[in-house]
Amino acid sequence: MTIKEILDFGRQSLTRAGIEYPGLEAEILLSAILDHDRVYFYTHSQESVDLKRAETYRSAIERRCQLEPVAYILGKKEFMGLDFFVNGHVLIPRPDTEPMVEYLLEYLQVNYPKGAKILDLCTGSGAIGITIKNYFKQGIVSLSDFSAEALAVAKINASQLVSGDLTLYEGDLFAALPQGETFDVIVSNPPYISQADMKLLARDIIEYEPHMALDGGESGLDFYQRIISEAHLFLKKNGLLALEIGDDQIDAVSDLLKNNGYEEIQTIRDLGGHMRCLTGKLSGSKPGDINKLG
Repeated sequence: MTIKEILDFGRQSLTRAGIEYPGLEAEILLSAILDHDRVYFYTHSQESVDLKRAETYRSAIERRCQLEPVAYILGKKEFMGLDFFVNGHVLIPRPDTEPMVEYLLEYLQVNYPKGAKILDLCTGSGAIGITIKNYFKQGIVSLSDFSAEALAVAKINASQLVSGDLTLYEGDLFAALPQGETFDVIVSNPPYISQADMKLLARDIIEYEPHMALDGGESGLDFYQRIISEAHLFLKKNGLLALEIGDDQIDAVSDLLKNNGYEEIQTIRDLGGHMRCLTGKLSGSKPGDINKLG
């Protein structure tokens, strides 16, 4: 088969399966399998594809037709310029998390130029903590998760993407940490989908991504309540708590932060302009108004 013929097969198959962008995804999958960028296909459309790679491509297309996410098929997902290994034990990193990480990197550079201790709680693939370590090399980063399988993925990513040690903790939120351990920044993208909204998730999410990393309880606030009520025990004075939130959770999570002694509360918007992150500072200063960034 030629490149053109195999791409036509991919596009047609994905179109029949109802994939929203069949041409683009057909090219992305073939690009990974042939290790060529997509422009190559247009300048070498009549080049033959060997039988082994053609079969690998057919298998990938078949998996995508069953709605398995492309990231799981390829075993990787790009996040802030880094390729993270992913599998069904971890959520796929989303671009909408990047503005929160960018904010934290700027915050760390300004306030802790010589280094800081950072905890990525509910780390999953390690995308947040490992990205911070990659771009803020003087940071001392710890990753924590309840899932041993997720931590195994994070460990692989840490070994491949950053130099210097990262500490991994396995356990239920802060119960995983040694007594007396404290941090300058704690960041978390916890499960925050309400049980009602879990039923409304797209099939490629609900059928493939780990439910324990999505389900935030009846209201979606279970993990915020636990994290915010306990984080002060693990934050240094003036320490920052940063939380990714759902679209409609800003008021509820802001109230939780204020009621637990957090001040200088700020919001960070995602790439679509939605409120996607709240930060609060554990300090003795007077509470300030919510400042909207972005």
